[in-house]
Amino acid sequence: MSLLDRHLARQVILDTLLVLLVLTAVASLVTFVGEIGSVGKGHYTVLDAGLYTLLYAPGQAYAVFPVAVLLGAMLGLGDLAAHNELMVMRTAGLSVVRLGLSTIAGGLVLLVLCVMLGEFIAPPAQHYADVHRAELTGYDPDALLGGVWAKDGPLFVNVKQVSARNAARGIYIYRVNAGHRLRSVTQVQTAVFSRGQWRLEGLRETQLAPQGASVRSVPSAEWHTFLSPALLGLLTVNTDSLSARGLYVYVRYLQANGLNADRFIAALWGRVAEPLSLLAMILLALPFVFGPLRSTSTGQRLVTGMLIGIGFYVFNSIFVESGVVFGLNPVFTAWFPTLLLAVISGVAVSRIR
Repeated sequence: MSLLDRHLARQVILDTLLVLLVLTAVASLVTFVGEIGSVGKGHYTVLDAGLYTLLYAPGQAYAVFPVAVLLGAMLGLGDLAAHNELMVMRTAGLSVVRLGLSTIAGGLVLLVLCVMLGEFIAPPAQHYADVHRAELTGYDPDALLGGVWAKDGPLFVNVKQVSARNAARGIYIYRVNAGHRLRSVTQVQTAVFSRGQWRLEGLRETQLAPQGASVRSVPSAEWHTFLSPALLGLLTVNTDSLSARGLYVYVRYLQANGLNADRFIAALWGRVAEPLSLLAMILLALPFVFGPLRSTSTGQRLVTGMLIGIGFYVFNSIFVESGVVFGLNPVFTAWFPTLLLAVISGVAVSRIR
């Protein structure tokens, strides 16, 4: 990579990070103001609200990343154009394609940062923030409102409380036959997961038969199921905050039990497509500097870029949800907005003279 390539890439990266910081700060301020209403509940203080806001910041940064990349590329390239640096580069023989590749090189660095945020930083930070907040406000962080429901072959399982220490309490196991008729109900007081299996304690099983019902109590028993604590943990959180790895595990669970997974397949592929939309956003910034829009002011560019970024986010969300409602292929619904953005960016760049 030449000196000019590094200069262009660095300019785009620095301006994008600056915009990302501003957008995340605005989103965090809104979150913090919302948390002030919970201050005073239990042991929840202003400092705890600040910590909660700070832990949610990576997820908010991930959400606004595409908009930040578009605005950052506009600002970075616009800065260079304002100082006539781009004119000198073009005069020296650098084509628009070469300049575009240099900015995309900076976009690759930003893509890696985006993936790190979405996969390794934001999900555990948000989970810890929710658990910590629940503890301080007086709610049992292990308790689930109405319990979590899961399916394991002929079994329907309801778990009232899930602990982070690989334990669960208040478990109800409903067994049905091939005709979906209830055959037995097992109530379990506690369960501990160890060495790949559950150890159930305090079982009370009710068998249902045409002759009547029979009840038996069992002190303890082993339960072999693929419903691990990690999978139960996925069922207790909002799937919008799951990483691609978490969504993949959840999709496999749904498919293994014959449940409709289209919404989550679309969310999984959307996670894969979203970082790649950053590169299309960077290409889309080029016409604002070299094309017909180069004569507009910086403020007009920023407003236009903000509207495009928000419009893409809204269109993407509506298209994915519509695809689920109308039964479209989830992979198509996840990739179409990004591919459409890439085509529009390519056409806009090809019209630059």
